[in-house]
Amino acid sequence: MCRKVILSVILLVLFAVPALSESLEVLNPNSTDYSAAELAVLLPALDDLTKVLNDYALGSQRWFTPEEWESLNFSVYTAGTLAELGYETRLVQQGGWPDGVHTWVLVGISLVERTVWIPVEASPTPGRKQPILGTIASYTDGTGKRWFEADYLEFGEEIQLPPNLPPVAIIRLIPTRGTVGLETVFMAATSYDPDPDDEIVRYDWDFGDGMTSRLQTVRHVFTEASDYIVFLTVTDSRGASTTTSITFKVAQPRESSPGSKSGGCGCGK
Repeated sequence: MCRKVILSVILLVLFAVPALSESLEVLNPNSTDYSAAELAVLLPALDDLTKVLNDYALGSQRWFTPEEWESLNFSVYTAGTLAELGYETRLVQQGGWPDGVHTWVLVGISLVERTVWIPVEASPTPGRKQPILGTIASYTDGTGKRWFEADYLEFGEEIQLPPNLPPVAIIRLIPTRGTVGLETVFMAATSYDPDPDDEIVRYDWDFGDGMTSRLQTVRHVFTEASDYIVFLTVTDSRGASTTTSITFKVAQPRESSPGSKSGGCGCGK
């Protein structure tokens, strides 16, 4: 019985041991280990990844204050968002950085016969929203060759996160029926994330009339009578998103009848 308990503990420890850098090798883009065929895939993939990382539509709306700033926070968001787009991602850490234990993202690029890993720095800027997902930790030398920053070529451990539950999107509005030219308030404040350690960091509205917004609460005016399908997408701090929609009826304002102007009794004589 005692042996079984000890064996169980050992197995749990083994599963909890973080993956080391040998299993996720980071090679420079100009490494001689790449074949010409692999470079033909890798270099355009780096350009494509750069475009995704700089897409303002993917950034979060969370403000990181200097007191709560941690590289782990936004790295988790970046890794999750890229995973939602189909990228293979890993979170890795290394001690000895100015912020202590530093976290960044490795993005897998499939080449001819293997996957190579691209280091992405996703630290948030304290005191402002985070408009982009991050940057590839690289530089270009005087000869035009691209290299990864030396600090990102090795790491101490890989972070394994538990499964993520998607957020719940809920639309509230006042009034419940619209009128052309009059303001309607659309609210997403009651949307929530069921994971205790996650939060909603982005709200995306599409009002069906060509107008969009990224505010949690929006005051919107429709200019034409119609039935509009209004979409709300909420995204959590691990990059998972959920979309909900409603049909919102907008009518022309009622015309006032003769004798109904303010000050008239309409009772005759």
